Amino acid sequence: MSRQSVFPALILIAPALPAPVAAQDAHIRLPAIEVSADRRDEDLQEQPRAVTVLKHNEVETTPTEPGAGIALNSPGLTFSGFGQPGTDFLNIRGVGPLGYPLSATDHVVAYSVNEVPTSSFGFPASLFDMEQIEVLRGPQGTLFGRNALAGGINFVPHGADGDYERRLSVEAGTDGYKKGDFVAGDWLVANQLAARVALRFQDFDGDVPNSVANGTEGGTSLSGARLSLTAYTASGWDISTMLQADKRESHNSYLLYYEHPNFPESGDDRIPEHNRENLQAIIKAEKQFGHARLTSLTGFQKQHIDGDVGASDAYLYSALTGQPESSFTDATTDYFLTEERERIFSQELRLASDDDSHFSWVAGANYFQSGYSGERDAKSATQPTSNGVTDVDIDTRSWSLFADGTWAMTHRLRLSAGIRYGWEDQDVDGHYVSNGFPGTVPTFHQTDDIGDHYTTGRLGLSFDVTDTTTAYASWSRGYAAGGYEKLLVGSATGVKTDPFKSATNTTWETGLKYVSADDRMSINAALFHNDVKDGQMFDFEFREGLVYYTFTNQDYRSYGLELDGAYQATADLQLRASLTLLDSDMQSVSATTNTGASKGNEVPLTPNVSATLGFDYRIAVTSVNLFDDILLSADWLYVGDREGDIGNNFKLPDHDILNARVSWRRGDNSLYLFGHNLLDERPVHFSSEYTPDIHTASVGTGRILGLGLSIAF
Repeated sequence: MSRQSVFPALILIAPALPAPVAAQDAHIRLPAIEVSADRRDEDLQEQPRAVTVLKHNEVETTPTEPGAGIALNSPGLTFSGFGQPGTDFLNIRGVGPLGYPLSATDHVVAYSVNEVPTSSFGFPASLFDMEQIEVLRGPQGTLFGRNALAGGINFVPHGADGDYERRLSVEAGTDGYKKGDFVAGDWLVANQLAARVALRFQDFDGDVPNSVANGTEGGTSLSGARLSLTAYTASGWDISTMLQADKRESHNSYLLYYEHPNFPESGDDRIPEHNRENLQAIIKAEKQFGHARLTSLTGFQKQHIDGDVGASDAYLYSALTGQPESSFTDATTDYFLTEERERIFSQELRLASDDDSHFSWVAGANYFQSGYSGERDAKSATQPTSNGVTDVDIDTRSWSLFADGTWAMTHRLRLSAGIRYGWEDQDVDGHYVSNGFPGTVPTFHQTDDIGDHYTTGRLGLSFDVTDTTTAYASWSRGYAAGGYEKLLVGSATGVKTDPFKSATNTTWETGLKYVSADDRMSINAALFHNDVKDGQMFDFEFREGLVYYTFTNQDYRSYGLELDGAYQATADLQLRASLTLLDSDMQSVSATTNTGASKGNEVPLTPNVSATLGFDYRIAVTSVNLFDDILLSADWLYVGDREGDIGNNFKLPDHDILNARVSWRRGDNSLYLFGHNLLDERPVHFSSEYTPDIHTASVGTGRILGLGLSIAF
């Protein structure tokens, strides 16, 4: 697809679009947007920052790939990864992991649940009974979790609010897709104690044939439960608690031979399996003291990830070596077994001003601690670094003080500023024992630590040009701490793993936010420029049958334009669209680097063009008593091609995703047909080059057609 194909998206975001409002439609309004990630209830329209808020229906259009669904519905975001827990990640405006997340505590992009920071292992969160997802683009160096280089994602589950709700939803579709949801909420004690329970079961058989292990890959399953409680005490405290347990299982390979004539088809000698078990508790306590509100936010999380994959795809290694495919079908010859555990504790205390204060402010302190333990048992017929048993413990501690405020200088002009000062340290303890493979050392032990302190912040101005249009300009600085990659891959050959240096990102942004006087139309436009110093990079090179790993830091920059908007054309029709144009290049590349990077190369996994186009159209039904109306919904999502590696040696192809739904509704009940990825395109989320003619890839889910029923009682 050419870039010109995205230009139709502009017709939905051009300011000239609105027609005169008919008198009978004067009551139509776009839904109000509230964001919790700013730690206080400021008007999103007045903030000098780019924020996207996704409601639950905007991510459920991707039933088996929640991470990809978030990216496809958010301007400036790109999803990448291996399709396995702990290795999927986001790129925001061209800033992201240069390779893949280096450890559990990688925070190029910061992830939070109800404002409580989690790790890269927590992405994507389990998206059942989700109220909204808040996507903050640009460095979050003041308020967000442990700080963030590229931006932050805050997942907001539906809390206990006392509203009565009983809902059961079921779906079934092709390739064994099925999903069941149950939600119940109400007061346990009127106006004093509210409760909400949410349950989900989801399963998908997969759609990637494995002709060697005689099975199917690409499958995924999820089971989860969440209990939320909110208590309002006589002493003025509001205390909310969230308890969640969920388990995700996936069967995805990142070693599919891309040039295979029947791609995607797997030649792995075993069906890959990855499991993530997550236990999480969040306690939030708030009380008003005079003109300030005190908030205590406490989080506990335990994550357990285990993996079982073959290390040699028969089709791939046959193409590499010239040997017959049957030489690579013994499941005992090559394997990669991992077991990873992480415990997280976080505590935040903060004070914030009244919502209607002339000077809006928040100040507080944050503590984050992660304890990671990983074991890898690997065996390979060709790679010394993929043989033996490695045990790695990584302990991370982070402290910070922060303050952020907005001053209404006049009734139209506002000044915003924020600052965070933090300390972070990390200890690593790694042990390796060989399985006797030639080229490996019998044993190896590494113990090291790294520490740093930093200052980040933001400064912004916003000005109401008219009653409907706000212009803003901002400067912000983000930070990602240094640390150690979780595999210590050099241990097998007796090579000490050096830590990554910390990375910084300085961003300039200017934009316009428009909301029509009748609240029927909204348009956002932003120009941005990111300047990343010492971006943390992982890469590998395949030479003469062996893999060589590179861990280093690299400067780069990105800049571009984002447009998004929504228009409630009539009482029955809503239109929405977005367009992102982005460019990037490497800076200050060392003349002696062996990564393949060159000055001017594009940042890998960063498309120059991405776009969305969608609508919801309601048809009233008067001739049939069985239904009140029919709702037609469709979304087209486009991601342009992008460089596959740091050396710009190959490109990942562009792809289109088309999702649609037809719902027959009566009251709060609905029966619906849905189609995900109707064009049946297979997006390549990640790829690696072994030779110029041989590549591996991980792919997204193909077409799913299904039927759903949602009943309120």
